[in-house]
Amino acid sequence: MIKESVGTWRRLIDMCVGQRGTACVMVGVAVFSGGCSIRTVAVNALADALAEGVSVYASDNDPELVREALPFNLKTLETLLVSAPDNPGLLVSACSTFTTYAAAFIQADAEVAEWADFDYARAETLTTRALNLYIRARDYCLRRVELDHPGITDLLRLDPENAVTVFSIDDVDTLYWLGASWGLAISIGLDRPALSADLPAVRALMERALVLDEDYNRGALHAAFIALESLPDILGGSPERAREHFGRALELSGGRDASVYVSFATGVAVPTQDRVEFESLLQSALAIDPDSDESIRLMNIVAQRRARLLLDHIDELFDLPL
Repeated sequence: MIKESVGTWRRLIDMCVGQRGTACVMVGVAVFSGGCSIRTVAVNALADALAEGVSVYASDNDPELVREALPFNLKTLETLLVSAPDNPGLLVSACSTFTTYAAAFIQADAEVAEWADFDYARAETLTTRALNLYIRARDYCLRRVELDHPGITDLLRLDPENAVTVFSIDDVDTLYWLGASWGLAISIGLDRPALSADLPAVRALMERALVLDEDYNRGALHAAFIALESLPDILGGSPERAREHFGRALELSGGRDASVYVSFATGVAVPTQDRVEFESLLQSALAIDPDSDESIRLMNIVAQRRARLLLDHIDELFDLPL
């Protein structure tokens, strides 16, 4: 009987992931009205299906479609977490999806509002919203690591270098998304001392992940370090180290990740006022065929949009146009 029920759940869940509509309502009603054991099976199965669905979003060629779809996905994750608050897969999925949504769409919208529309009030509102979403994402990842290491959140803030030694290679995915969400929150919330004080924890998390799996997701950790090392010297940044990570990220991604070029252009070329390198980097980003790597097609399209926006406003970023 249980085996037959699980099969039924799986079919409904596959319909839900593929269609998002009536089937999802059916799944939701069944999950929250069913018996405890069956409900747990259903929640776990749906968590797995949602995690598998991430690749569907990542390979999409229509950013607006994904923008409209992700809020539904996010609220589905949060609804499921009410019933399964300690589900590891759901927690990491919530962390990664909120981070991606905030970075690819909300923070990007803030830049457009500021640079293209000169709507500074809207830009500030969107930046604040992105910050809040990053913090929400971070908190889901912190809940995930707390499952295996109770008290780790406080230890990360008090003694980050020793705290991260408890993590193994199985934790790299969580470490990446925790560091990414936390780091992005800090990057747009530098005026909040309590948040900026957590920067050593972010660096320790990313360094631990790098030691455990240096080529994780074809250079994603090195790409993240470009942003970390682009911070001011007083916050531990280093343009030289950023350049080293840039080179390694290009190598591991095969030069097919447009965001690597954009990140280095904004993080290093702008602060050093190297306009020639800035233009070259963004043109390299635009030269990438998004279809050359379907696994990152969506993010390449988003990164190329940002590259065009930056090039359109190059004179505002550099003191003396050449």
